[in-house]
Amino acid sequence: MSKDRTEYLLNIEEVLGPELMKKLPKFVVNFFKRRIHQDEINDCIMKAEHYHGAGFCDEALNYINIRYKVRGEENLDKDKKYLFVCNHPLGGPEALIIGSVFRRIYGEGFKVPVNHLLANLKPLRDSFVPVRVYSSKQSRDLGEQIAGMFNSDSQVLVFPAGLCARKIKGKVTEMPWKKMFVTQARRYQRDVIPMHISGYNSKRFFFFTKLSMLLKLKFNLGMVFLVDELFNKTGQEFIITIGKPVPYTEFDKSKTDKEWAADIQGRVFELSKDNGCEPNM
Repeated sequence: MSKDRTEYLLNIEEVLGPELMKKLPKFVVNFFKRRIHQDEINDCIMKAEHYHGAGFCDEALNYINIRYKVRGEENLDKDKKYLFVCNHPLGGPEALIIGSVFRRIYGEGFKVPVNHLLANLKPLRDSFVPVRVYSSKQSRDLGEQIAGMFNSDSQVLVFPAGLCARKIKGKVTEMPWKKMFVTQARRYQRDVIPMHISGYNSKRFFFFTKLSMLLKLKFNLGMVFLVDELFNKTGQEFIITIGKPVPYTEFDKSKTDKEWAADIQGRVFELSKDNGCEPNM
């Protein structure tokens, strides 16, 4: 092995940083360790044959015992670079499942923009691009990272909702899609592949998400339990449906980019039909 796998282990103290560690009581740190399943994730890394790179997606899915089925794979040209867009129902399993699918079809080459919290999952740091893609504040570094991602030979996956699905008026609802992927598809001349994945988070996640909204908190309390949500999916099977490519040239001036984003989101919703699962958008 070229690198010691211990370099890839998750360390909550490193994630929180020295300043925050000085302020937090030990029981709070231990609470975070349990919520992010630090011991289980590190056990998976130590036992995995592929403990870093896209292969870790398969290792993690096997460790947690998550299965999936793929529909529509025939829609893909395996020699073409795409921009994949997908609904965001869960927050963790979909990234691992899609990573597993991509590895089988394309090898190691795929990139996913993620928030800085997920970027701390070191086994996938070669695939995760830690940028605030959905932020309205664009920086030079952010622009360079996005350009590097789209100019690479890798497949690119984005979750245009930016946030996990929430429960609104008793219905699990996907947030309106941001238009960025339309703009970037046209700019970097990548056809768009719409994808849908089945699944729901727990009532607990939706409760804390709603509580955060009611309290007008900047931080979604439900995020604390996202890794819990991943491990709670043990034994479940998900359906991922791949739609037909949408040529980037289709994104013309007949609609605004925001309208095109809503149009593609609607097509993704249509992909959920006949998959044996209730719609979750």
